[in-house]
Parts: sequence; structure tokens; C-alpha cells
Amino acid sequence: MKALLTFLPAVVLVTLSPVARSAENLDCNNPPDTASENQCADLAFAKADKELNEVWSKVKDWAAQNDKDSDKPGAHEYANTTMAAQRAWLAYRDAVCREAGLPMHGGSGEGPLIGNCRAYITEERVKSLKGLLPE
Repeated sequence: MKALLTFLPAVVLVTLSPVARSAENLDCNNPPDTASENQCADLAFAKADKELNEVWSKVKDWAAQNDKDSDKPGAHEYANTTMAAQRAWLAYRDAVCREAGLPMHGGSGEGPLIGNCRAYITEERVKSLKGLLPE
């Protein structure tokens, strides 16, 4: 029994250890396991979120400049409107992506469903924000 108790923690540690692959060794077109699926979703979201932050900075500057340049009464609402829209969009993204994970709630597939949703919706928001900017 004592030998089993000594052996058991090592088995548990090996079994519970997450399998992390370096980004360059990760095949996100055909991830071999759930840990890789999670990692791919995280990488896709990180890329989309970085681009979102870059575009959002430009949109905020554009909105502030439009507020300064506008001579129409009541037209000084670009910055407030875009900020309100962005906050609402963030709440929407988070709720929709939590919902997307429900079919696998509590299971190992929940994370990839949520992560891939966040990446996709963020990529779509980037496109939308770019459409606001003058070319």
C-alpha cells in the first residue's frame, strides 16, 4: 500500500500536466488534442485582440478629431458614441461567446468553443471599425 501511495502522486502529476506546445510547433489547422485546440484559440484571439486595440486607437483619434472639427450644433458626439458602442460590443462579445461554449459546458471542449468565438467576433469587429475610418 505504501508503494502505491508513493507511486500515485507521480501518476496524477503526469496525467494532469497540460500539454503546451511552442507556437511554431503547433498545427492549428489540425490540433491533435484539446490542449492544442485551446492554445490555438488563445493565439487566434491574441492576434485579433492586438489588431483590435491598434484599430480602436485610430478610431478614438478619428472620433475626437471629428468632434473638434464639427461646427454643427449637437454634432460633438463622435467620441461618446463610439465609446458607448465599443463598450456594448465588448459585453455582447463576452455574452455570445459564453453562450457558444454552452454545448460543451463543463467539458474539455468548452474552452476552444469560447476562444474561437472570441477570435472570430473580434476579427469581425476589427473589419467594422476599419470601415469607420477614412481611407
